[in-house]
Amino acid sequence: MAAGRRGMRPVRVVQYLLLIMVLVISAGPLLWVLVNAIRPDSEIIAYPPTVLPGAVTGDHFVALFTLYDFGTYLLNSLVIAGTATAGALVFGTLAAYAMARFDFRLVRVLGELSLVAYLIPPILVLVPVTQILFGSGLGDNRVALAVLYTATLLPFALWILRSYFTGVAVDIEEAAMIDRCTRFGAFLRVVLPQAVPGLISTGIFTFNAAWSEYLFASTLMTTNSKLPANAAIFLLMGNMGTESWGLLMAAALTIVAPVVILFVLAQRWLISGIGEGAVRG
Repeated sequence: MAAGRRGMRPVRVVQYLLLIMVLVISAGPLLWVLVNAIRPDSEIIAYPPTVLPGAVTGDHFVALFTLYDFGTYLLNSLVIAGTATAGALVFGTLAAYAMARFDFRLVRVLGELSLVAYLIPPILVLVPVTQILFGSGLGDNRVALAVLYTATLLPFALWILRSYFTGVAVDIEEAAMIDRCTRFGAFLRVVLPQAVPGLISTGIFTFNAAWSEYLFASTLMTTNSKLPANAAIFLLMGNMGTESWGLLMAAALTIVAPVVILFVLAQRWLISGIGEGAVRG
């Protein structure tokens, strides 16, 4: 066994090196954003560049929320992404349960068509969606943008949650209905609690997608005060380019921070939800 362990050491070293490489590639840009957000612009544009900041400052964050009122854009993002996530979870849960429990050909065909629609790149439907919304008087409307996000995220929520409801035994529901519980009551009291990890993981991914969406937000919203945070970053850009790299990095870090915190807080449910969904699917 000692010889076997010695033989595994080079493999283990290679694995750790690969993990470190992946970590540097994925987390390196975020760390660079953090470093540039807390040091003066004079150090950012200095040559040769330095890795660690010589001086630490919070002026970029102060200017971000005082001069540019970035809190309004964050609130817009929270309302739009939260509404879209809630809508996708509600409609996705009901549709996924119907697909898992009822063998209707029409339901199955509609579910497959929704998956095909999810695979279409958003850039291909940007022009017709813009024409429809502005032609209907719904352009520059945060509610319309939230409904659009709900429609685009619904297929993802539908197919993720379908695997959870498929894995729940039908006998449990039948036992609840024998005890004078309606099907909808059995769904709420028996099936839905068992799908909580799936609901949490699906909600996190849908919220992240709605929070970070830029294409439709920057095209459909024409009033600056209604912009979500990720689309409002261009307001920090001058006509001749970037006026302050530190301010831009502070805005990027402010946008990323809520999603990172959400992932950290819900990590336990997220991992269990992904694992159970993969096994049940």
